[in-house]
Amino acid sequence: MASGHVLVIGSVNYDYIVTQDRLPRRGETYVASDLRGAFGGKGANQAVQAARLGSPVRFIGSTGGDQLGQISLDNLRSQGVECHMRPTDLGNGLGIVHVTGEGDVYATIFEGANGAVDAAWVEENRELFTGAGAAVIQNEIPAEANERAVQLAVAAGTPVIYNAAPARPVPTRVSRQCAWFVVNEDEAAAYIGRDLGDVHDDRAMRDAVDRLRDYCSSVVLTLGSRGCYVATGEDVVFIEAIPTHAVDSTGAGDSFIGAFAHALVGGADPFAAAADASRVASITVEGLGAQSSMPTHEVLSREVL
Repeated sequence: MASGHVLVIGSVNYDYIVTQDRLPRRGETYVASDLRGAFGGKGANQAVQAARLGSPVRFIGSTGGDQLGQISLDNLRSQGVECHMRPTDLGNGLGIVHVTGEGDVYATIFEGANGAVDAAWVEENRELFTGAGAAVIQNEIPAEANERAVQLAVAAGTPVIYNAAPARPVPTRVSRQCAWFVVNEDEAAAYIGRDLGDVHDDRAMRDAVDRLRDYCSSVVLTLGSRGCYVATGEDVVFIEAIPTHAVDSTGAGDSFIGAFAHALVGGADPFAAAADASRVASITVEGLGAQSSMPTHEVLSREVL
């Protein structure tokens, strides 16, 4: 069985979540039905989900020198995440999240302190890569930090789960060193340079997965309520999503990543890990917010019973 901690190198944001029936049209002022603050950031979300499921989690990042930065740091520590944050006078990272209709999400982020996570800071924390069961990276911190993280992980024999989100140019010399390349439908379209087409078209999705394997030999393509495709070795397997009533899909992808990492480090095969992650994400979308809706190991145990 695999062992070790989950190491997340990534972003910390504080989110303002605006709930409304639809997005405003150009020039229109539209009245929202609700506004709430919540802890977020892809890196932080993924770390919290893995910790809630029982993994020891260590985090390399940066929180702001403002009040939002302090409460974001306190929150991560309260979730049991061991934090290694670069000091900065920059404001904390921010997310403006619009939740519309049946839980569709439109998000804008402000980098803030996340921009302080550079290659030098990752290098300063290189000892955290030793003994890690998996390293998790995303695209809400500078690309140089991700590249150094991959180099250190490979040197330490630690597999990297690269959640290449949000989509931005990714050198294949970096992505091909990773163990997993995980993207959703929109991100996949950006990386392969075309629309994926009908997500219910199995042939089209398998073709997209094949194209994504130019970036990494093992790929997960997540398709929201449809499910996900997992490709590794000679196998490409479709895993159906768990039926659920989605209230807010914010953080569902991060919940999947955190649970996927937790399961892999715990020794699960990748197909079982993806199935477990899909079940975890299906619970997350049933509540408002990202971290606030992420289930614990105890919640999952009750679900099984």
